Amino acid sequence: MSKKIYVDPQGQEVPEAYVKPYDRMRDKIARQILADWEQEQERLRALKARTIERIEKLQALAGKTAGVKLGGKRGNIQFRSFDGNITVSYKNQPRTEFDERLGLAQQLIMEALKDLTKDAAHDLVEIATKAFQPRSSGRLDMQRVRDLRTFNVKHPKWKQACEIIADCERKVGSRQYVSVLKRPGPDVKPEPVLLDIAGLNVESK
Repeated sequence: MSKKIYVDPQGQEVPEAYVKPYDRMRDKIARQILADWEQEQERLRALKARTIERIEKLQALAGKTAGVKLGGKRGNIQFRSFDGNITVSYKNQPRTEFDERLGLAQQLIMEALKDLTKDAAHDLVEIATKAFQPRSSGRLDMQRVRDLRTFNVKHPKWKQACEIIADCERKVGSRQYVSVLKRPGPDVKPEPVLLDIAGLNVESK
């Protein structure tokens, strides 16, 4: 019978006999939790797929029986049950990113700011710096970058940068958001059905 081998954080193999009982139990519990979470992740993925499939079925039915398109330009849909106690919302939002040309746009904007007078550039420097500063997630706030195009700056390099920003944003996919709300009765505020584990309360034993 082969002996169980543990692997430490450095990738070193350690025979079970040299691993303390507490460390063995800690490893076991961590793996049990991971297995549960991965299983629930797959269940949620399947649930989302079933939900979207049912929404698309309703869309098809609306087009066939009423001759209307259910949902806006981006596929945003909201509908209720017959008694109004269940509300389902669906949003299909495009995912976009800026390509490598954004670096050139940033350079042009900074060069334009150097050419402007101190009074004219004072507020713009802070705005532009924040626009190109990554958030804690490491990603840019894309709306801040887009907003640079709305400022009335006459400098040719700023204008050129804004043209590059508009041209270098491209769609890389989409993300579907689904929410379900319910209410016990007509005069009660609807509450979301939470699938966010952080938002769920659990009674202590």
